Amino acid sequence: MSRVSLSRFLSVGAGGEADAEIITDASRLRLRGGEIILGRGTNVLASDGGVDGRVIIMRTSAFEVCGASVRADGGVTLPSLAAEAARLGLSGLEWACGIPGSIGGGIVMNAGAYGGQLADVLKSVDVATPDGVVRVKAAELTMSYRRTDGLPRGAVISAELGLVPGRAENIKKLMAEYSARRRETQPTGRTFGSAFARVGGKSAGWYIDRAGLKGLTAGGARVSEKHANFIVNEGGSASDIRRLLDTVKLTVYKTFGVRLTEEVRYIGEF
Repeated sequence: MSRVSLSRFLSVGAGGEADAEIITDASRLRLRGGEIILGRGTNVLASDGGVDGRVIIMRTSAFEVCGASVRADGGVTLPSLAAEAARLGLSGLEWACGIPGSIGGGIVMNAGAYGGQLADVLKSVDVATPDGVVRVKAAELTMSYRRTDGLPRGAVISAELGLVPGRAENIKKLMAEYSARRRETQPTGRTFGSAFARVGGKSAGWYIDRAGLKGLTAGGARVSEKHANFIVNEGGSASDIRRLLDTVKLTVYKTFGVRLTEEVRYIGEF
């Protein structure tokens, strides 16, 4: 374990230091309780002042395929797994081709896009806890929009997914269409992805756009002009980003009476 800048491990590229351990082999993971678990850090903002306690950064990457079932380590990225599934002619993860997070984080958040979600394909999850590894069947979980309830407290170290055989060329074509759509509608750079969850079936970006907030800045953070539900870090601090998120929430509430909820997880003191 060493003292590192968490900004290196978070997609938004901001945040202070923490005592962190990078795990590349899940069999070596030992939890004492109270750790902060990070996957690819795509929906996390760490305080500029740093984070107390032990931070575990999952960078495991193994997976195996048996028929139409895939067992993947918690650190495997969703795009890499989607690409391998497509190569093998397995359908069910096409929607994941542009989501930069990991399987572990994706399960915790029930990641999804374009009408698909991990709840549709998840069969079981292995979670490392201070008392050992616990296997939880998908049927024992309650998975809803950007939320999974029923997981033991700990780190997702692997998951089994049930996919469907299909034609590789058709799967790859659909993934190419999704990727093109993302390039056309979403910004690149340091960003969380979607910053806020949908409200009553309507995109948070709809409210943010109509509140006139595209292009709004706070220090080095900006509401994307390309997609209003994206915050782009252009050299700002975690405090800049948090201030911008709070301003967006307040303005949308004052304009529409709607309370936005972040998909962002805050760690450390803000």
